[in-house]
Amino acid sequence: MKCFYTAVCLLLVLMGCSERQESRPVAEKPVPQHDTPADSVIAGQPESFTRDATSMGQIVYVPVYSHIYQQDREKTFNLTTTLSIRNADPYRSFTISKVAYYDSKGTLVQQYVDSSVRIAPLASTSYVIEERDLRGGVGANFLVSWESEQAVVPPVIEAVNISTSNQQGISFLSVGRVIQESSPTEGDTE
Repeated sequence: MKCFYTAVCLLLVLMGCSERQESRPVAEKPVPQHDTPADSVIAGQPESFTRDATSMGQIVYVPVYSHIYQQDREKTFNLTTTLSIRNADPYRSFTISKVAYYDSKGTLVQQYVDSSVRIAPLASTSYVIEERDLRGGVGANFLVSWESEQAVVPPVIEAVNISTSNQQGISFLSVGRVIQESSPTEGDTE
């Protein structure tokens, strides 16, 4: 029995030694310096990394909700909506030319972009519909138009609908859907 305890102790000591060896600091490789922060994220990726799914512009439909029905059509739950437009391309920018908010009947409620807005690589912008703004209704939506002089990875366009009131909370994501695609013309491959 004494031999068994000695073997178990020896095994625990050896396991402890191997754990200590694994936790030793490892010499870190120097981090290469790049022109943009995004370069360090995908350094070493093949050139086709950013060209697999590219576009030169789109019109994107995003369903949103200023309120939703609760229990019946008489009782509603008001929501705050944040439209988020994120540049997923680590190298190239694009320009937003239109952010329009429409109500359930398809009537323009508000135009959010008066002049074009440039979105830098990996940057984002957002537009907020406040909880007390019920103009959109349950069928509200955004139309977002963007374009680029060169092919880029399409932006991520989505909306978060959220509210917390009366000890209740609700939140959900609405994903944008491309309804029109701008294709690069011949010779515009960069």
